Amino acid sequence: MPNRISRRKFLGAAGTVAVSSLPWKGSGKNALANTTGQQPASSPRADRIVDMHVHFDEGNPNFVSDLLKLCGSLNLAACVLTPFSSRKVVAEAARQHPGQIVPFGYVDLDAHDAVPQVEQFHALGYRGLGELEFVKKPFNDPSYFPVYELANRYAWIVLFHTGIVLRAKFDEPEDVASGRMRPIHLEEIARRFPKITVLGAHCGNPEYEWAAEVARWNPNVFFDLSGSTLTKMRGRLADFRKIFWWSGTDEGTETPNNDPSAYIKIVFGSDVKVGGIESVVRQYQAMFDACDVPPATRRMIMGGTLAKMLNLP
Repeated sequence: MPNRISRRKFLGAAGTVAVSSLPWKGSGKNALANTTGQQPASSPRADRIVDMHVHFDEGNPNFVSDLLKLCGSLNLAACVLTPFSSRKVVAEAARQHPGQIVPFGYVDLDAHDAVPQVEQFHALGYRGLGELEFVKKPFNDPSYFPVYELANRYAWIVLFHTGIVLRAKFDEPEDVASGRMRPIHLEEIARRFPKITVLGAHCGNPEYEWAAEVARWNPNVFFDLSGSTLTKMRGRLADFRKIFWWSGTDEGTETPNNDPSAYIKIVFGSDVKVGGIESVVRQYQAMFDACDVPPATRRMIMGGTLAKMLNLP
């Protein structure tokens, strides 16, 4: 987005404070090693992390090479959220590294040419859209349906910003409102367009309960915990038990691998600079430990769910 301070830069500064065969135990660097490819595994895919929320950094000419180095060290696949202007760069990187870079396209839903942009992303082999944000109307406004209809036709994953959004301009008016990006708006999209996998970034921060309830009754809705949530809740991570409360009940819908844990509706997303992704992995781990998330569910959250959705090599 031109002329806008990057939320990733803002949160990256503030945040500097798959399918695995091993459970997430312990803490610190050794615990990270146990779950990110530093221990022997039966296959290269066995402990892969899939990050749904990696923004292409147009200000870093070495972004692709930096990301590939991290992918190698963490056994990571990154869904790269890409501005239209950089679409060919990321498409080529994904072609060369299909197991590590998964291209997702950013479009401004209010742009007059949003639909043609989506068609071009599809022609280049993109796998979905995101992060859709800073909309002028609520996400479920019918004027956005032509974009969703295409995404539904392509059976894409679409990542929506949900909840509070940064304020970049303090001295001039701006047409931005978090209320247009509430998680409740995703319910209608998920029901009208059932072939879209709807992902909500930031779990609706601070409307976590609405986010969880929308996910509970819609099998095609998931949320990530990127942003400030795991930082501000680090002293009360067990509160997620109250939000994702229905584990082991029949109070939900079909889930990946028929997992009975309510936490299966979460996927991993970092939304930080490349150098900060490891720290977000640890934040997820801390939440898992505080809430006694089962090992199999942890593996699905960290990569298994998205790997299946994307049919990653």
